[in-house]
Amino acid sequence: MSALLLSLFITLVVAAVVGLGLQHRLLTRLRTHHVQTWEALGRPTLIINNSLTNSVAVLRFLWRRDYRALDDSQLVRLAGRLRVILVVYVLLFVSIIAFVISRS
Repeated sequence: MSALLLSLFITLVVAAVVGLGLQHRLLTRLRTHHVQTWEALGRPTLIINNSLTNSVAVLRFLWRRDYRALDDSQLVRLAGRLRVILVVYVLLFVSIIAFVISRS
């Protein structure tokens, strides 16, 4: 395994762990401070009640920036950071796949 591939993979794992932490904080904030929105999203949790429908609803909530309508600066910061991490994660994943394909 090349040093570049190893670096990309380690960065991908770190981004995944950071993303899970941010998502947990975001969902907890929604559940404790914005119950109606949390319920409208299907009562999502990080793992236990996580279905495809819930995941798509949360992603739509993030990408449409619907969280801004809740007037919660902490939630806005969390959601913004999570959006960045998700973009970084996808870019890293695509980079790793492209690197592996180019090596074969």
